Amino acid sequence: MDHYQYLLVLAGCLAITLPLEFLGARVYRRPVALARAVLPVALVFLVWDAIAIAAEVWWYNPAYVTGLRLPFAIPLEELLFFLVIPVCGVLTYGCVQAMLGRLRELRKVRR
Repeated sequence: MDHYQYLLVLAGCLAITLPLEFLGARVYRRPVALARAVLPVALVFLVWDAIAIAAEVWWYNPAYVTGLRLPFAIPLEELLFFLVIPVCGVLTYGCVQAMLGRLRELRKVRR
């Protein structure tokens, strides 16, 4: 089960932030905008990872990853990390923006 810990943490992050979509984040409803926000940054960090792995600056404990590797020895979990965590961040930001918008509207109505 240890080999799936990284994946389980990522799945937990998605599960915890998924309800934010229904609270007004509307992130998954705009997949092109989400991709434009996440993919360029993920690409930069994947290149960074590939360089660090090749230079033996860091490595991934095989006890906690599945062993599936992408080109340049990047673990599958690391690619997913660079996609999942930013999506969770965008979901959180979108939800906060939506709630602040609702709060502003409530304040206008009360005046």
